[in-house]
Amino acid sequence: MSIEDFMKKDFVVIQKNISVGEAKKILRTSRSDVGIVSDGKNFEGIVKADEILGMNDDLPINDYIHDTPYTLSPQDTLDEAAVFFLESDMEILPVISGDELVGIISIFDILEAFTQMAGFGEGGVRLEVELKDTPGSLKHILDVLYLHSMNVLSVLIYPAEKVGEKVAVIRVEGKSVKELSRILDINEIHYNSIIKEEKL
Repeated sequence: MSIEDFMKKDFVVIQKNISVGEAKKILRTSRSDVGIVSDGKNFEGIVKADEILGMNDDLPINDYIHDTPYTLSPQDTLDEAAVFFLESDMEILPVISGDELVGIISIFDILEAFTQMAGFGEGGVRLEVELKDTPGSLKHILDVLYLHSMNVLSVLIYPAEKVGEKVAVIRVEGKSVKELSRILDINEIHYNSIIKEEKL
């Protein structure tokens, strides 16, 4: 999924020629910790509320504008944005198309996006299994679920503690924990846990 699907197009904008006092008022009114500095189209930097909180209101805000180490384009992926956030101390990054500021995305937007992608809150049954890190190991489990008319909501895979293995977290719609456990046992699929999740 791309940044364009999750970026915000309505955000706080601060002009770089205003005073610290004016910037404080804008951030306070919008209840924002970070303001994007722009001349209307071009991105100029960011202003952090905690840095100007105790500063003289008459000072120019231009002295407190920070560059960001990264910018994003609407076509960048959520994975790329997540890496940028991990490598920086930024909470918000600008989204630039050509030379124009078209949106912003925050670390909380990324978290929300990954939460949706992982199927959190969809309800159903959460199955966790350890797999050999070889071609076809995941397909075998998915084939079994398919044969029993189980609709897969999401699949997450991450490295297991044991070398050469991975952990798959599979969310399926419908079936009870007892029924899913029976199907897995019959097909000799070993699992770490099966948990019933309520829809949020």
